[in-house]
Amino acid sequence: MVWNEGYVAEINYTYGFYGELSPLKLSLATAIKSIHPPDLEESFNYCELACGRGYTTNLLASCYPHAQFYANDFNPNHIHEAQKLAQSAGSQNVHFFDDSFSEFIEQDLPSFDFIVLHGIYSWITAENRQAIVNFIRKKLKVGGLVYISYNALPGWATAMPMQGLMIRYRQHSSEPILESIENALNFTGQLLEANAGYFTQNPALKSRYENLKQQNRHYLAHEYFNEEWNSFYFDQVAQELEEAKLNFVGSAQVIDYVDILNLSETAQQQLKQIKDATYREVVRDFFLNTQFRRDIFARGQLSMTPPQHIKVIENIRYALIVPLNAVKLDHTFIVGNVTLQKEIYTPICELLAESSLTMKELHDNPRLNSTPINNLYQALIVLTGIGYVHPAVDEETCQQRQQFTNGFNIAVIEKAFVSDEMNFLASPLIGTGVSVSSIEQLLLFAKSQGEDGVNFVWQLFSSQGKKLIKENKVLETPQENIAHIKDIAKEFYTNRLPVLEKLGI
Repeated sequence: MVWNEGYVAEINYTYGFYGELSPLKLSLATAIKSIHPPDLEESFNYCELACGRGYTTNLLASCYPHAQFYANDFNPNHIHEAQKLAQSAGSQNVHFFDDSFSEFIEQDLPSFDFIVLHGIYSWITAENRQAIVNFIRKKLKVGGLVYISYNALPGWATAMPMQGLMIRYRQHSSEPILESIENALNFTGQLLEANAGYFTQNPALKSRYENLKQQNRHYLAHEYFNEEWNSFYFDQVAQELEEAKLNFVGSAQVIDYVDILNLSETAQQQLKQIKDATYREVVRDFFLNTQFRRDIFARGQLSMTPPQHIKVIENIRYALIVPLNAVKLDHTFIVGNVTLQKEIYTPICELLAESSLTMKELHDNPRLNSTPINNLYQALIVLTGIGYVHPAVDEETCQQRQQFTNGFNIAVIEKAFVSDEMNFLASPLIGTGVSVSSIEQLLLFAKSQGEDGVNFVWQLFSSQGKKLIKENKVLETPQENIAHIKDIAKEFYTNRLPVLEKLGI
C-alpha cells in the first residue's frame, strides 16, 4: 500500500475553518448537557487529527495562547503550509506533524483535553479508524472531550450510489484528477438527463447533483473521490469509540438540543419512550434523515448538580457577531417556518450589540427581567445555533489574546494580496474564526494604512489582471469593477467593520 492509502493526495484540500472545533463552542455544547467541560481558563492541550492545511488549528492557537496545540496530517504539502502560516503568525504554541495516525501516537506528545477530527472518519480505512481509537485511548485525558464528524445513515442512503458511480468513473479514467472529476460530474448529469431509473425513482437527487456542480473541485476531490467512503449509523461509531472508553455527550451543534425546532410533537413523544440512549439517537436520525453528524464524546463524564448547572449556564458570556440590522426573526427550521418572539429576541440582540454579556446580566436588565429564565436560555441557544451570537470571554481575557490574534490576522491578510482562499480571521473575544472575505480583508488593510479602500483594492486587482464576478457574471470594464467594489466597501465599512472591531479584529 502506498503512503496515502487511497486518500486523495494529488491536490491540496481547501482552506476550511470549522467553528464547531472551537474549545469555547465545544465547552458550551457540553455544559448544556450538564457535564463539566475542560477548564479553559487554565492551560490545556488540544489535538486535531487530519488537520488538512492547518488553518483551523493555527487560527485557534492564536485565540488560546495559554494552550498548546498539536496536529497531524499525512500529506507533507499540507503540513508545510501549516508550519509556514504558524511561522508568519509568530505562533509559538502550535506543533504540526506529517505523520500517519499510527506514527503520530509514537511521538512525544502530552495528554490532551481535546481531540478533534472533522471530515476524516468516513474517508479512511477500518485500520486507520482503529489507529484513531488507539490514539484517543492512549492520549485523551480523563474528563477530556472528543469531537468527531462523519457521514451518517439514513441520510446518505439514497445518494451513496451516486458517489459510487462517480468514484468508479474516476477509477476507469486516466485523466488528471480535476479533469476526471469534471467529466465524472458531466457523465452523472448525462444519466440524470437520460432519465436513468435510479434518478427517476429518487427525484431528490437532482437538487443534490446541482449543488455538487457548484462546489469547489478541490473540495469534491477529497469529499467524494477517495477510495474509502463510508456512512455510519450512530451506534456503529459509538461502538467503535467504546474501546477508547468514550461516552456520548451530545451534538456539537447546539441548536440540535432545541427539540421544538427539530422534531414534531409525535416524534418527541416516541423518542421519549425509548429507554436506550444510543438506540434513541439512531431513531432520531431516522426522524431527521440525518446525513452528517457532529458528535461530542467524553472520557469520563463529571455531571453537574442542578445548582452547579444553573451557575455555569448563567455565567456563560455571549457576543453578537453580526450587524444588528442583519438579525431576522423569521427562519426555516426542520419543523418548518418559525417566527421568533420579538419581545425576547430583539432586546437580547440589541443589548449584545452594545457589549458582550452573560445570561445573568441579560436577565438582570430591566428589558428582560420579566422573561422566564428558561425562555431566555433557549433564546440564547437558538441565536447561537443560527449564528447570530457566540459564547465569549471577558474584556480582560480578550485583551490578553489580542497580540496573538493580530499576528495571525496580519499573516492571513498578507495572503489576501495574492489569493482568495483564506476567508476567516481570528477573534480574541469569541475564541474562534469570523468569516471575512479576501476583498474585505484588503479593505481592512487599506483602512489601517489610511488609504482609500476602493482605490486600493482596484489598483491591486487591475495590476494583477483580476476581474470581479457579480451574480455569476464577470465584470469586464473598470467602471463595472469599481462600482462593485464601492458597493462592497459601503456595506463593509457601514455594517461589518463596527462588528469586527467589537470582536477584536
